[in-house]
Amino acid sequence: MFCNKCGIELPEGSGFCNKCGASQGAAAAAPDPAAPISGGAKPADGQPPKEEDVWKGGYSPRAMGMAFVGAGIWFVGMWIAYFMLTGKGTWFEGKSWVVWVFATLSPLPLLYAVAVALWRRLTLHYRLTTQRLFVQVGLIGRRIEEVELIRVDDVTTSQGVIERMFDVGTVKISSSDVTTPTMLLLGLKSPVAIKEKLRAQVQERRKRIVNLNQV
Repeated sequence: MFCNKCGIELPEGSGFCNKCGASQGAAAAAPDPAAPISGGAKPADGQPPKEEDVWKGGYSPRAMGMAFVGAGIWFVGMWIAYFMLTGKGTWFEGKSWVVWVFATLSPLPLLYAVAVALWRRLTLHYRLTTQRLFVQVGLIGRRIEEVELIRVDDVTTSQGVIERMFDVGTVKISSSDVTTPTMLLLGLKSPVAIKEKLRAQVQERRKRIVNLNQV
């Protein structure tokens, strides 16, 4: 250190100058300019950043749009066929049991589509945190798959024509994870926005890892 008045070199931590007697209180407390500056990116007590939820979602019934459209076409077509087959001069004219056959068959595809959409809505759940992505499958018995964001290699979105009309689709995650190299998020509402959110979290996670390694 140096005297803050006359500039003579003094032993480190000196309170007064040996030559001019000036007080060195402020200088003694000042850090050495040559000392290395410690990084501020290291978490307190060496602990990793806290994992926080970023997004939660599930299967959207909109993803069954094609099935609902097909079921509607089937329903209308069945009743058109009924009126054509039971008209005057036809073999089915006056047979009351025919209407029950058509009444039973016409709603079956629609009921099936509703059942599948409801089941997937109850059994498919997704959660994105600042560190991991989770897929939970099941209602009573459950299976949970997860992948570390740092292991994600690629994120893509796929949408059919009907899915684009309803703004739903599938997000595919490819990773270097040995257990789950490919993860599919089915029936997502606004899949492109979710893909971008996931991509942003992957990049942020990689930055944090790099910063921690540099400290």
